[in-house]
Amino acid sequence: MLVLIIFVLLLVLPNIAAVTNFFHINGNYTSTYAINTGPSSNPSIYNSTVKITYPSDYDALRNYSLALINEDRANASLSGVTISPIQSAQQHADSMLYFGYFSHWDTQGLKPYMRYTILNGTGFVEENVAYEYTSLPSYLTTSAVESAISTLEYQMIYNDSACCQNGHRDNILTPFHNRVSIGIAYDSTHVYFVEDFETDYISFGSPLAQSGNQVSLIGNTTQALNPDTIMIFYDNPPTNLNASTLNNDYYGSYGQGSFVGGVLPSCNFLAGCSSYDGYITVYASAWQVTSTSIDIQFSLSKFVAQDGNGVYTLYMLQGNQTNPEYLMSISVFETG
Repeated sequence: MLVLIIFVLLLVLPNIAAVTNFFHINGNYTSTYAINTGPSSNPSIYNSTVKITYPSDYDALRNYSLALINEDRANASLSGVTISPIQSAQQHADSMLYFGYFSHWDTQGLKPYMRYTILNGTGFVEENVAYEYTSLPSYLTTSAVESAISTLEYQMIYNDSACCQNGHRDNILTPFHNRVSIGIAYDSTHVYFVEDFETDYISFGSPLAQSGNQVSLIGNTTQALNPDTIMIFYDNPPTNLNASTLNNDYYGSYGQGSFVGGVLPSCNFLAGCSSYDGYITVYASAWQVTSTSIDIQFSLSKFVAQDGNGVYTLYMLQGNQTNPEYLMSISVFETG
């Protein structure tokens, strides 16, 4: 008799209002990757190359998964999402299968938005992960894996309140999301399923510019945007984690790190300026947004001076506090 166990995790967001050259690289991180078509190989982000392995039937499984996702969105009167070129979901599915763990964190201590940045993502990302396993070899055909994916998607849509306060369902049904990176890795007894949902409306024409701690966000937009702040969250420098630690101590939802302040448009100090009371507030040296372009420039120096080495993730927002739209989650790796 088969024993079926399903686990799912989610991202928790607080209710507050080619990128290689963008972040400081300490020698371990890279945005260069290679597709591996042979046996599964170590998918860690080391040594100038990320080896991402796809199962031979990945195209069929990806298309099947996308159809399920878009059916769920259509049932909620939402437009469908398209496949993202960012390969963060497959890299993480590979990692979980290869090392034998289940978590949003990985063996390098990286969280979803960090991996997304490293693999050239410049939008906003929210991750769903789920897996199914059996006591006997069961996933021997494409249809068997599709059946597992169907079960996992169903659980995240219809039974998510029991484990996860509907976080997975919310990720699938967020109206702002327009792309999804899909990761699928399996052997005869395990199926790992990763959905990295993206809000991606800004196209940066070249690697995001950074000189010292000066950041320039310059690009074209695919729709009219009206961002009003960039919130900054801080994570300690990532450290290696083994599978046992991940399975026991890093099982559950992930947050954005610690809120340390934000960037606001430049203002007239005589007329009064908004600020993040009790946190660092930086006023942008440039904040120009048109219906088709964006040019925002500011310095991270005050944040780095306070918290030092670590990961600073930039969340661009628009809208109100009760229903904010996140436009960007880009991680800057500060290594001093």
